[in-house]
Amino acid sequence: MPALLLALACSSALAGPASLAQLQREAQQGSAAARYELANLYSLGTGVALDRSKSLQLYEQAAASGHGPALHALSRHHRGQTGGPTDLPRALELLQRSAEKGHTPAQLELAFAYLNGTTAAPRDAAQAFRWFGKAASGGSVTAQCMLADFYRDGTGGAPKDPKRAHTWYVKTAGSAEPCASKSQYELYRLYEAGSGVRRDLAEATRWLQESALAGNPMAQKTLGQNYARGHGVPQDDTLAQVWLKRSREGVAPHDDHEHEMRSFSGPRMAASPLGR
Repeated sequence: MPALLLALACSSALAGPASLAQLQREAQQGSAAARYELANLYSLGTGVALDRSKSLQLYEQAAASGHGPALHALSRHHRGQTGGPTDLPRALELLQRSAEKGHTPAQLELAFAYLNGTTAAPRDAAQAFRWFGKAASGGSVTAQCMLADFYRDGTGGAPKDPKRAHTWYVKTAGSAEPCASKSQYELYRLYEAGSGVRRDLAEATRWLQESALAGNPMAQKTLGQNYARGHGVPQDDTLAQVWLKRSREGVAPHDDHEHEMRSFSGPRMAASPLGR
């Protein structure tokens, strides 16, 4: 429960007495942003007595003004993430409204909801592509990784454009996000095949090694196979066995075929809360 509440209350700063008083004044004056921040504090008991009913009331007041983060918080509440009863259609409606207000985390979650398909949000690749695009523009690295896959495959109404996929993979490959090693591996595939870029086996191998060192089992398996046949690297049976063994020991930080996550906040999601 504390972890779920922490995910819900995403205020980045702890409020001291002065800032708390200021938040309370601004909330009383009708500020949606202040009501949202104050709701975060009540949801965790930070600087105030823990009061989840008060927190929910403030989230609802902020959401009524169209505040994107508050709408997102209420969506999580109606998905049962604060311990209350679930109302999945209501959760989806609030998530959609938050996304339309430009709240990037909601856009990302909505994209995954449509990507996976649930009883509340049937699978819709075109909608997934649309919302990944908006979240990517908002700075979500996870969305940028996913957007690259859409351009690589030409799905969801996206044109098949390996050059554009390459641009997004390069942008995300150096990030600290879990999907970085996936992007590195995809760059290997593009350079190895000469898809959207000039074929360059040395550059391909560089990306493959980065991905393998980052723990991506697909990259580790491929690197092992390449050592076994001397493709892009010197033939070396010992290193081949080392990398093949390592590939069987780990789990990819990001797999474009499986998105297993219990909430709409990242790239490993299979069982969406909106399907419960």
